[in-house]
Amino acid sequence: MDLARIGIRAFITYVYLLIAARSSGKRTVAEATPFDFVLALIMSDLIDDALWAEVSFARFVAASGTLFVIDVIARLMESRSETAYWLLNGRPTIVLANGRKKADGLRREQLNDDDLAHLLRNEGIDRRHEVRLAVLEVDSQLSVIRNREHEPVTSRERDLVDEALA
Repeated sequence: MDLARIGIRAFITYVYLLIAARSSGKRTVAEATPFDFVLALIMSDLIDDALWAEVSFARFVAASGTLFVIDVIARLMESRSETAYWLLNGRPTIVLANGRKKADGLRREQLNDDDLAHLLRNEGIDRRHEVRLAVLEVDSQLSVIRNREHEPVTSRERDLVDEALA
C-alpha cells in the first residue's frame, strides 16, 4: 500500500474515532476502569487493522461502532442503576479502619503491607494509627479520613491560636 493511501486511511480513522470518542462521554483517563483499559486494547488492535488495510473500513466501523454503542449503553445503565454501577465498576474496599489493617480488604485488592504504606505516604501519612478509615476506591485511589487529632491545622484554627497568643 502506498504512503498516500496509508495517510488517507489514518486521517479517516482519526476523524471517525474523534467523533465516536466525543459522543461517548467525558470520562477522563484518571477515571478509567479496568474495562476501559480492555476496551482501549481492543480498539487499538482494530485501528491497527484499519490503518494497514487488513480489514475494510466498513468492518472497522461496524466493530468499533458496536463497541462504542455497548460502552455508551453500559455507562447509561451504571448512571441509572446502583447495581449496574457496582457490577461494571466494582466496589470501594476498606483497607484500614481505626489504624488497623483490614486483611480481607487487602487480600481482595491484592495489596501487601508495603503497598498500603506506599498509598498512605502518598497521602502524607507516616503511621497507620493516624487513620480512622482508608478506602481503596474503584479508580485505585486511596481515600483517607484521619483521626481528628491527626488532621492538618486549618488556616482558621491557626488564626484563632495567633489571636489567643497575641
